Amino acid sequence: MLGAANFFIRHALNFLISFTVFILTVVHFDLGFIFVPIVSIAVYLISNKVIKAFQKSKRSKELGLSRSEFNHIESQLKQAKGHINSLSQQYIRVRSVRSFKLLNEMMKLSKRIVNIVQKNPQKFYSVEDFFYSHLPSAVQLTGTYTMLSQTQVKDTEVHLALEDTRKTLKGLHITMENDLKSAIESDLENLRIELDFVKLQNARKLQQIDLRGGK
Repeated sequence: MLGAANFFIRHALNFLISFTVFILTVVHFDLGFIFVPIVSIAVYLISNKVIKAFQKSKRSKELGLSRSEFNHIESQLKQAKGHINSLSQQYIRVRSVRSFKLLNEMMKLSKRIVNIVQKNPQKFYSVEDFFYSHLPSAVQLTGTYTMLSQTQVKDTEVHLALEDTRKTLKGLHITMENDLKSAIESDLENLRIELDFVKLQNARKLQQIDLRGGK
């Protein structure tokens, strides 16, 4: 959630600090060729931790979140990416085009929601159920479905279980579509407000032109 810019800035500062320490220890201290690299690496790791904590604190304040909220959302995003990776591993296991398309659509929805929250962490609270329930359920159900589809014995019970799981996955797909709508709802509302404002401004300009023309 810190973004690429913070990543590069942090590691550039880490390198400068550790390199400076490396030069100082070589010039002013006789630590030997074994301990100097160890000290430099330790300084790099410590500076990385300190600078990252500072960047997180600054970013959380900009977003109006507490540090605990920021860390929690970051943790949920990490778990969600793991779930999406688990979903992607099911591609090679599905046995029908219909199931492949459904899995692909769920993957696209999940990635879009995660990317939206990654860019704007405050939107997490609009789609909490996606992170806590819907995405983990999708992973579990997809795993169950692919396992049943690979079962050699295709009796009535297995067939019914497959159909029931497929229907549940379809319902979950609709639920995830609603999650995406919730994630972008505030953006759509802001867009509507901006469009209404532009229309109002244009209407006023046209009215002024008409008044001038009347004169």
